[in-house]
Amino acid sequence: MDSEKLNILANQWLFEKKQRMKNLLKIALPDEALYREIMLSLGYPSNKLQFLELALLLPYKYVQKLHKQPLIEKALLYRAGFIQDYSGLPEDFDTSLKLDKSYWSYKGTRPANFPDKRIKDISSLLAETTQTGIYQYFKNKLETVFYNDIQKLSAKKTVEKIMSFQGIGISRKREMFFNIILPFFMADTTSEKYHPFLMEIFETHPSLSINKKIKSFITTHNIQIKNTKEYFGIIYSFRVKDS
Repeated sequence: MDSEKLNILANQWLFEKKQRMKNLLKIALPDEALYREIMLSLGYPSNKLQFLELALLLPYKYVQKLHKQPLIEKALLYRAGFIQDYSGLPEDFDTSLKLDKSYWSYKGTRPANFPDKRIKDISSLLAETTQTGIYQYFKNKLETVFYNDIQKLSAKKTVEKIMSFQGIGISRKREMFFNIILPFFMADTTSEKYHPFLMEIFETHPSLSINKKIKSFITTHNIQIKNTKEYFGIIYSFRVKDS
């Protein structure tokens, strides 16, 4: 498999990602749609449904009312069923809405990816966004880097600036950017001016972290991954193969 084929597959990957985001924006406001996608991503590999249900049990509009990180973390942990203490939360906080702790899966999950740990991690980002809203928060980040020539400020540095929030490691934040932020804003019709800029990042950013499966693919096909676009071309080739 050559670079041309990988780029074709990557374009299809991106098309399907954008279509998913467009569909989400038909049924939810931008803040809620983006919040749900970010929460869903925290559940990899075995708690996706649980995190989506948690996002529905504690909508972003309520997260905004909480403002502060400790309260957001506490509300999420309570709704998830990890804690029973709801002291300090607003009087209108419905204590009857919660998942059961046993609903969450820990099998085959590294401690760093335990769902309660992920909840604590993401609460920092959520707290940063409550003033503007999470959609406008990332749109403002895009606007900040948009005027910089990507040749002067590398794609890698650009992504780091967009994802410069606390609580989550840089590798995970890069995955979040390419799997959620980039396709979300490329699907957003009010963000059309950023689309070529985002596509350039997609085509020039170095590959993301390579796992054993991707390493095996590279060895088998005797190729090198030059950028993130080719990386996602490989990711999509696994999906096509398994379908």
